[in-house]
Amino acid sequence: MPRHWIAAALMTASALIGCGDDGGTTGPRGPAPDLFADSLAVSRPDPTDLESVEISFQLGNAGNAATPAQVPFVVTVDGVAVESLRADRMQPGQRVRWKLERPPLEAGLPEIAVFVDPDNRIEERNEENNRVAATVRVARQRIIAPTQSLTVSSGTVDEVLHFRIDIDEPAQEVLNVELSGGSGDADMFVHFGDRPADRYDYECVSGNAASDELCQMVPTREGSYHIAVHAFTAFGPSTLTVTVGGRIVEKFDIEVVFLDHGTASQDEIVREAARRWESVIARGARELDFTGPGGLPANACFQGSPAVTDKVDDLRVWVRIASIDGVGGGVAMAGPCRARATLFPESDTIYQETILGGILLDEADVARMEANDLLLPVVVHEMAHVLGFGSVWNDHGLLENPSLPANLGADTHFTGRLATAAFDAAGGAGYAGGARVPVENRSEQGSSDRHWRESVFDDELMTPFVGGGHALSLITIESLADLGYGVDVTQAESYTIPAAGGPGPAAKRGPLVYLGDDIARWPVVVIDQKGRVVRVRQPRR
Repeated sequence: MPRHWIAAALMTASALIGCGDDGGTTGPRGPAPDLFADSLAVSRPDPTDLESVEISFQLGNAGNAATPAQVPFVVTVDGVAVESLRADRMQPGQRVRWKLERPPLEAGLPEIAVFVDPDNRIEERNEENNRVAATVRVARQRIIAPTQSLTVSSGTVDEVLHFRIDIDEPAQEVLNVELSGGSGDADMFVHFGDRPADRYDYECVSGNAASDELCQMVPTREGSYHIAVHAFTAFGPSTLTVTVGGRIVEKFDIEVVFLDHGTASQDEIVREAARRWESVIARGARELDFTGPGGLPANACFQGSPAVTDKVDDLRVWVRIASIDGVGGGVAMAGPCRARATLFPESDTIYQETILGGILLDEADVARMEANDLLLPVVVHEMAHVLGFGSVWNDHGLLENPSLPANLGADTHFTGRLATAAFDAAGGAGYAGGARVPVENRSEQGSSDRHWRESVFDDELMTPFVGGGHALSLITIESLADLGYGVDVTQAESYTIPAAGGPGPAAKRGPLVYLGDDIARWPVVVIDQKGRVVRVRQPRR
């Protein structure tokens, strides 16, 4: 039996009552098997002709006698047998699940069918339930290589054209995917890795009111990129071009605005933290215009935030070094207060980068942190929260099994594929403590569900404790890539996962700063590409 087949008995006869009643169908008068095939499914309903598929189905015996030792069955595509196999003897009431990996199907609407006992060699109570079939819509997908151009067009509204780019050599360069020229309106979507089920889940969404679209992906990663071009209206002929490098990428600017200053050296440390993130974020974000009627009024983000009546590009961070609660306790608080989104008429909200945010530092603790060389890592940590680390994971569907409000010790984890790969590469591939990437799970408001798990990560920057090495690891940088930021992976600091389940904060070297309750508790307003408010995310209490 081929190794790619999996079979397991799943149900008893009592669960099959009614499945094999012959309803008057002519058959043997004594005990006899009743073979059936059902529950045919394909791994995805819309594969392309470049993607392998998994076909799953069930075979069973709803009769009152066992089958022969071998039960033949065939799998067909458009009536042509592609597999001829045999199942082992099935007892009355037994149901068996099968899975089969198949190479890509031809574009079109092929019918996949499973026929058990196709030659009718087994005498059964009912021969009418031996076949199950399903039709699959298979899209055409074309390969396009870097430096290649294709002419594309569509005369059909809502048609989606699929392309794939295969990259053999990674580079810290920009991958440019451009659609240009022609009439009409096409939207373009680009994604690295497995092709999402919905084009609105692609990493880059470019939906201008014409057919001139551009996606710039940083870095260029080894693997496959998927392109979907959607005909919002009939469009073309347009040119689809892929290049690596050779084009300017808008840099990511962080504008620091002090509402309350510290000393000159403390202010400079805050600016240095902003420059650190500017070196990590490798692609600019969409400018947002607040010059319209009313703009953004004062206090709209938090008490004391100023009015905004200009254009913001890319991120504005208000910083206040003032009193919070005196020495110790909460030393900082940070988070976004306005964030970008893209919204199409038929799509869910597509969450994107932060536009406005704030960092509050307790003036009673800042001097002590500066003296211990911890102010810089603390502000870098807080600016990560402004960018979205921990604060927007739920919006992106990347936090699983949260420990709050009352799930102490849950296997809370971050599911971003890029951060997971970085975790594995940093020594976490053998992690046996649960799912990857582990997130703080002690059901503590502020620290849990928002930081890497202290007992696993130790001196990584984004745990609830900052001290010792406080490395800004590739795991954290790639977690921002999972949120949709373009990143420079060469900016990661050296870091290795300690032994899983090893010592926690006591292992850190020197003074510690606890940042567990540092996520700002102000609402985050999400604004779409037309400046409309599409959601107000209330803070967790």
